[in-house]
Amino acid sequence: MRLRDVLDLPELRLAMLCGSDEDLDRSVQRAYTTDLLDPSRYLSGGELVLTGLVWRRDPGDSELFASNLAKIGVAGVCAGEAALGQVPADLVDACRRHRLPLLRVPVEVSFQAITDQVSQSIMSQRASGLAALLGRQRGLVAAMARGARLADLLPSIARELGVSCWVLSTTGRVLAGTGPLQDTAVDRLTSVFLRADRLPTTVTLDRREILLLQVAGRPEHRLAAWCLVCEGQDAAAPPPADAADELLGLVTMERARIDQVRSADRRAAAELMRELVNPSDQSDLRAAMRACRLSPDATHLVAIASVVAADSAPAAKLATYLLEDLVRPLSAHTAVGRVGDTAMAVLTEKPEAAAGTVEALRGAVSLLAPALHGHRLVIGVSGIARGAHALTGAAEQARHTHHAAVRLAKPVSVVSSVELASHVLLLASVGPEMRQSFRSLLLDPLIEYDRAHHANLVGTLDAFLRSSGSWQRCADEMHVHVNTLRYRLERVEQLTGRDLSRFEDRVDFFLALRLPA
Repeated sequence: MRLRDVLDLPELRLAMLCGSDEDLDRSVQRAYTTDLLDPSRYLSGGELVLTGLVWRRDPGDSELFASNLAKIGVAGVCAGEAALGQVPADLVDACRRHRLPLLRVPVEVSFQAITDQVSQSIMSQRASGLAALLGRQRGLVAAMARGARLADLLPSIARELGVSCWVLSTTGRVLAGTGPLQDTAVDRLTSVFLRADRLPTTVTLDRREILLLQVAGRPEHRLAAWCLVCEGQDAAAPPPADAADELLGLVTMERARIDQVRSADRRAAAELMRELVNPSDQSDLRAAMRACRLSPDATHLVAIASVVAADSAPAAKLATYLLEDLVRPLSAHTAVGRVGDTAMAVLTEKPEAAAGTVEALRGAVSLLAPALHGHRLVIGVSGIARGAHALTGAAEQARHTHHAAVRLAKPVSVVSSVELASHVLLLASVGPEMRQSFRSLLLDPLIEYDRAHHANLVGTLDAFLRSSGSWQRCADEMHVHVNTLRYRLERVEQLTGRDLSRFEDRVDFFLALRLPA
């Protein structure tokens, strides 16, 4: 019950001595009677403290009493007049300073009467709330049995509880919510959720206090969890704990249902993955595709993913979940399953949309990096496979791109088939010692010269190569005379023994400049 409800009980005849109208909305959890100057060890917050003031010896005691109760966060104080004949002004002043509501109890009203009334009201409200909760839970179970989904149920339940809420995946998707949520807010909330040392946690967004809770799934890893975002009616305070808990129960039920459905889908996909890894007859492959609701005559992409821990131990279950969560929004028809230590996905895709699919994967994967904690997430994507007969080749191509992504040694990486001929992958396949030796041999003389003479030879060489060897375009971009550019590049040739008119030497310089120092 609220403090306002206590004040409104006519038989108690309480009078408010200090406090605002806003203070009257404080929640009263129980009544507690004390004659101690500092009863804080027996309080946990939310109590209506009843005191006969026998602890008061001088005005300083009032300050100590009020400050101790304010720190605990009690709902308010009811002070009796029997001992002193009135509530002393110093207690009123102390309670006002500490924003502690103070009520006067008439001599003829006993503390037991207040305790009985408050306890009865609280028990009645809790019983009513429990009945409402059980009613909602029964309604939810029935609605889910009829096929209702989280996106259908969440807005009405949240409205009844007086909160706003959203459910986010760790890849930045809004799975359900009570209203629109801007992309910048989604990115911010997802980032805080993944980086938080512990959950639940609160975050301030646009001066709103928002609560983030974890909806665990299978596997039990932060990356595989959902983020439940709750916001109360009071923007400056987090939502009520009971409302957040009830919403968490609802979302957890939906998450369990989805995990169960996806587990069945993965069992169906396992046969398709076996056909792609060890191809047999085309008719078997086409049958396996139909069992996964994939058209054998459509065009498809194949993606392979793995999560590699810092100790190089793979986490195939987590990789399967993440790959499934990443590709489902990108295609109307997908099949995802485990292949040894990796996860494989087949998704129906239009040829012209393949490049956009790869970029969408990169954007979503980048959000996951904060929660990897030393692990690596790598994904390889094939080119378009037109029809079932080309799908095994696409699977082999995805394995090659996946191996290339592993060699990049980045926390998160997505490599597509069009990049297999890229110099970036070529350099990644060479050992780090060889790469460093190659770079030092070509660039160290220039770096040392620049350090001693501030000549910017390395920058000039890079600009020249990016200008495709055009003297005038390079000079214009660097805002120098062509003769100055020629002098600098001649110095490059003298220091390195290379000839920039030779294509092979230009290629060597280009690669060396792309290697990290």
